[in-house]
Amino acid sequence: MTYILTFANTHTAIFAEKALLQAGYSVGVMPLPSGIKAGCGIALRVADYIASNALLKENNIVVSAVYQASANVHGTVYSEVTL
Repeated sequence: MTYILTFANTHTAIFAEKALLQAGYSVGVMPLPSGIKAGCGIALRVADYIASNALLKENNIVVSAVYQASANVHGTVYSEVTL
């Protein structure tokens, strides 16, 4: 399963990426998908949003929203996950 984390600004997204990488998490930086209307323009792709979000909270990094990405015949669909 793939999850997309969004942030209020680019600085926070970059800071979050650094924190996750330093902790050994697999993380990818990506442009904010067009199916997501909230965020700063870049997002992070993670496999385990619960552990990732917990680590970010410990480091006082605020995640704006989390989306679950799933593919269907029409493309990728993003469903917001309650934090």
